[in-house]
Amino acid sequence: MHFRLTRALVLAAFLAVPTAPLAAQAFPAHCAGTYLIEEDGGAMDFWTFAADGSFFGTTSTQELFHFSNQQGSWKKTGDDGARGVLLAFVWDDDDTLLTVARIDLAWQTVGAGCDRIAGSLVVRTFEAGEDPLDPGTDTGDPIASDTFSGRRVRAHS
Repeated sequence: MHFRLTRALVLAAFLAVPTAPLAAQAFPAHCAGTYLIEEDGGAMDFWTFAADGSFFGTTSTQELFHFSNQQGSWKKTGDDGARGVLLAFVWDDDDTLLTVARIDLAWQTVGAGCDRIAGSLVVRTFEAGEDPLDPGTDTGDPIASDTFSGRRVRAHS
């Protein structure tokens, strides 16, 4: 089961260093919105950054590998873009809660405006006795990392 969970989260691809320099500016609050994300590992996601700092995610591999939608928060980080945290429940094959996954992300806008973003992420799991709100309690190594790019979803008139 651990192999399956690790494989799922790798495919879902969650803070490695970006592979190429980014033409970036700060990720301002007006960049809040929904983005279609393509992870270099192959997964696709919908991420919504709310103006109040809430962060919501859905990924293409969660049904296959038994984990929930993701919820968390994000904040602007000066001229470096933004950082966020998403949490997800992970279930065993018998639908027993297995663990909580924590995905730490960093991203920047690419080019002018908010239409494109790129960044990186890392995934950890928190077993019994570990606190996903305190990453220092995780006794294991990160189980996955990936880079990603995304495009903002816009309504056309």
